[in-house]
Formats: sequence, C-alpha cells, structure tokens
Amino acid sequence: MRNMLSDGNKVSSKRLITFICLIFMLIGYTANLFWGLEVKDSLFEALQWIVMAGLGFTASEKFSKIREDSSHNTITHEYDYGDEEEG
Repeated sequence: MRNMLSDGNKVSSKRLITFICLIFMLIGYTANLFWGLEVKDSLFEALQWIVMAGLGFTASEKFSKIREDSSHNTITHEYDYGDEEEG
C-alpha cells in the first residue's frame, strides 16, 4: 500500500488525495446502490473529476521524468567551416 502511494522515498500527496477521493466515491456509490442513501450528483462528479485528474497527473509524471541512469550516448559532429574557397 505504501509503495502504491509513494514516489521514491516519500508519500506523494497527489496519489494520496486521489486514493482518498476514490475511496469516498466508492463509499458513496455503494451507499446509493445498496442502502438507498442519496449522494448529490455534483459531489459525486467532483470526486470523479479529482480521481480522473489525479490519475492523469500521476501517469504523466511517469512519462515526463528524465531518467538519470539512462545509458544513451549523444553523438555530436564537428564541422570545419574554415577557409574554403568557392569556385
């Protein structure tokens, strides 16, 4: 559980908030479905947007990180624009 909510060595606040909103959303859905308790649509939709945005931000972090341990080489070329004669 801690590994799911953490980003490296520290707990990610975005992941924690997303997870808490998901739990509230599931509780509201279950309460509405089985016990007939009414959850306002605006509250449910707000939680839904927070969860979707949180998952999107978390996923985009994975793709935007620059890996420090990458083993690619950058190839550069040197061009000599010295004294070339035209003609």
